This record gives sequence, structure tokens and C-alpha cells, in this order.
Amino acid sequence: MKKIFLWLFLTFFLSNNSFAMNMVKKENYLRYDLTITGLPDYPPFSYYELGGREKDIYFLHGAFLKPTKDVMEKYGFAIENVRLKGVNNPKLDVKMMLLDVKSGNINLYVGAYANTRIFSGLEMIFPAALSNPIHVITLPETQDKINTQGDLKKLRGIVCKKEYFSDFVLRKMKELNVKFVNEPFEAYEMLFTGEADYLLGSLYYNRMMSSKQGIERYLGYSKKPLFKMPMFIAISKVTPMFSEYMRVFKDEFAKPEYAIAVKKEIIRIVEEEVRKNNGIVPPTFAKKVLQAPVAKIVKQEEIEQTPEADGYIVQKKEKAKTFDDVLDGI
Repeated sequence: MKKIFLWLFLTFFLSNNSFAMNMVKKENYLRYDLTITGLPDYPPFSYYELGGREKDIYFLHGAFLKPTKDVMEKYGFAIENVRLKGVNNPKLDVKMMLLDVKSGNINLYVGAYANTRIFSGLEMIFPAALSNPIHVITLPETQDKINTQGDLKKLRGIVCKKEYFSDFVLRKMKELNVKFVNEPFEAYEMLFTGEADYLLGSLYYNRMMSSKQGIERYLGYSKKPLFKMPMFIAISKVTPMFSEYMRVFKDEFAKPEYAIAVKKEIIRIVEEEVRKNNGIVPPTFAKKVLQAPVAKIVKQEEIEQTPEADGYIVQKKEKAKTFDDVLDGI
């Protein structure tokens, strides 16, 4: 009788244990939803805007969000958008945001550059889906004057502090003795009034900012980017199940369709902003230039954005091009 009872007990236990083990295998081990934040004011990559029923709630927007949410759905976890309340919320400051990520209060950060001090302590998720192309921006009549590094050094260059650059690019900019200004409006005014000969800045960001001033079609961009900065999504090292999430993100971000989706979002956001601002009257400082030929705009589609051309440069630790090599062909 005891043997029969023992046999029944073992049969029941093993069959249920096998069932439980199968359930564990099928259960999604990535069970934690991750929070995400990013550069507070750098469209189209990452920016906060008012939204929702409450007038003082800010939501994160940007080119990375939809593609990232889409690819993560199949793993059964969500990416929660951090809600920031109040116009003067200190967390709208990039340094405060980064502290939250490093401490683990927020898991993901959009728009980080590798080997850049402000982002130290974060784990970059390789590969970068795209690079931020930095162009030489001028008025149309100045475009033909710039062909080499020597030409830039002879001219008066400016950079807007509102933009975010890697430490490497900032060092190279300072070698040109550029002047840093506070706002895009100030930079455009200096170009149009002749106080500056060129502006170094992101093709995407400056198309959007200049369209708000009604001058987007009057600016000229170098045929090739001066620099291409791989832009990463970074993850907090104290994220629960960190290694498992890293494996999934690396697999997904390496797929060409993810990079294509991010690029499409960039183009959509930029073009929507330009269309929205069509018809805005330019400021008075631009009147003298408005009779000049309209600049030929470099379109986003003409900028190489494949992972092989951009994001993998840092991952493979390939030898960086010299400054002269980068400038060649501008």
C-alpha cells in the first residue's frame, strides 16, 4: 500500500513539476516595464512637449520612440514615457535627467554620445541606429567659398549652445576658433547680418529651427556632413535583469529595419515642422538677403544613415578619419 501511495505521489509531483517548468519557459522573463527619457530640447531626436488633458504635463517625443516601442511589443514589455509636470521642472534639465538614469530611477536615455563625459556611467546599446550629421551652414553666396579646413579657419564660425555634441566634435570645433552663441535665432541673425560666415550645426535640428523663423529655404548646407556623431540609446546599469535587456536591445537595434524606421521618423518630424511653418514672415534682419537666390537644401535622404556607414564606426573602433579627410568634398 505504501509503495502504491509513493508511486502515485511521485507521478503527481513529477507531472505537475514538468508542467510548471514548461510554464516557466513560456513565461516572459522580461517582465519589467522600462521608463525612458532623453535630451530635453533637441528635435527631432528627443524633445519634451506639452500634451494630454493637463496643461502643464510634458511628454517625451522623438524619432526613436515609436520604432523602439514597436520592436519591444513582441517581448511582452512596455516602455513607459516619463511624465514631467511643470514648466520649470528641474528634471527638464539634461544633468538632472542623467542623474535619474544613473541612479536607476529611469532605465533608458535617448540621444547619448559615446566617449562623452556628460554621458559617462551609462551603458551604450550598440549599434547606434543613426548618426547626427553636422553640416557647415551658410547663406547661398558663401557656400562656394568653403572647400577646405583652411577656408573655415579664415572665416568666422559660430555654434549654438542649444545643440548637443560629442566631446570629440567639440574639441574639433574649438580648433576652428568658432564662437558659441546661446540661441538659434542669435546664430541666424549673425549669419544674415554678416557678423558670421558660417554656422556648424545639425542638418535636422537647424532645418526645424530655421523654419520657425521663416528662413529655412534661404540657408545653404554643405554637400557632406563635417561630422557624423553616432547617436545611442543608453541604459542604466542598475536596471533589473540588465544583461537580458541588453541582449534583446542589441539584437533588435542591429536589424536594418530598425534603423530605417528611426530614419523615417526623423524625416517625418522634420518635414511636418517645415510644412507647419510654411508662410511664416522672416524677421527684419533677413530682408536684405531675401532677394538672393534660394539655397539648395540638402535633403535627409541624401545623407547616408545605414548602420554600416555610421553607428558601427564606434562599435568596431575603426580608425577615425582625420579632420582633413572629413572636410574633403564639402
